[in-house]
Amino acid sequence: MWRIILTISLVSLGCDGRVTCRNDNNGEVDWFILYKSPRMASADDPNLTGLRYLYIDSRGMRKLDRIDRPNSALGHTLQPILKSIRKMEPRFGFLSYSDQPPGCNADPKRFGHSKGLLMVEHNSAGVWLLHSTPQFPFRREPENFWPPSGSANAQTFICVTFNYDQFQKIGTHLQHIRAFPFDHDIPDSFHQELKDAAKWTENSQQPNEVLIQDLTSTKGKTLRSFAKKVSDDVEEGDLYVTIAENIHSNMHVQVWGCQRDESHGNPGECVINIDSIKNSLGEWKPATDHSKWCVAGDQNRHWTCIADVNRGRRQYGRYGGALCIEDTNVQNKFLQFAKVLGNCRKRPVPSYPECDSDSDTVPMLDSHLLLIPNYNSGNTGNDTETHINPSQMG
Repeated sequence: MWRIILTISLVSLGCDGRVTCRNDNNGEVDWFILYKSPRMASADDPNLTGLRYLYIDSRGMRKLDRIDRPNSALGHTLQPILKSIRKMEPRFGFLSYSDQPPGCNADPKRFGHSKGLLMVEHNSAGVWLLHSTPQFPFRREPENFWPPSGSANAQTFICVTFNYDQFQKIGTHLQHIRAFPFDHDIPDSFHQELKDAAKWTENSQQPNEVLIQDLTSTKGKTLRSFAKKVSDDVEEGDLYVTIAENIHSNMHVQVWGCQRDESHGNPGECVINIDSIKNSLGEWKPATDHSKWCVAGDQNRHWTCIADVNRGRRQYGRYGGALCIEDTNVQNKFLQFAKVLGNCRKRPVPSYPECDSDSDTVPMLDSHLLLIPNYNSGNTGNDTETHINPSQMG
């Protein structure tokens, strides 16, 4: 009798520990999108400004507080990695990547402008979380995963739960965007593509070409990943032109206001800048919005994309990509967020102040030195830091 009770208890614990996207009630969800507001002087509660967010999933949209807390959708979703590696299950693997990890910036000539993380259980399921927040996750600790700089600007996140087989494609995507892996532990039994994504040398071997892949979530939701080509030519180097031409729709685009090109494109496939954002969190300009997203203007093309890279000409020469979801309700919500649109014609770049593409973070370190958190230290569980010269990265 006691053995039966113990077995049931262990099964229950295993279910609670499934690697999946989770809502703010810790419930399993197939996917979600978060849109965090920037810090606003007019907020009714100064303690919450810059930490409120819109939560969107298949059931609708809600306004929530404290994206930085362990009981937020992010906090619940990240639970499998908020511990030392030695306490993780042997069938579990993860990879955090960012061009701006805690403490440094990755070499922009070698690595893509991309941020995200994977958490995967071998032969089961896992999570791909793509986002725009520098220095995230800040630490693998329940009370310290949110970066100190994270409240300044608006940010977006998309989380999708995939079956294990889909991570073969996702690993290939990470290699094509030259993702900089700053914290990871990928077991030897995992897909080779995931193991290669954790290696700087393997990422550098991928061809410089557009990579578009169709993906399916655990519940059957249709998604599409885009990896852009690196080129100084606008038509080739602009991720959002690639997306517009593939989806065959005008795309309304929100990117960091300090680095964006003019609205342009062919009729029906134009890339149109969003000049003002408004939703239940408030109203703001792209100059305080660090998110990167686009939404199809064609009501017959129900695509919304959460992306890595901006539209500045300096970014055409960098790797990056996007994860797009086909969902009418999501499309309609993001179309509503776009309060003011630009015109589809050649026009001067808006006169936002000159600033770095990610000015809410620490300054760029010496380009010859990267400060790398040494989290993938096997069974030691030690979270130390290692100074690495990029010339030694292979």
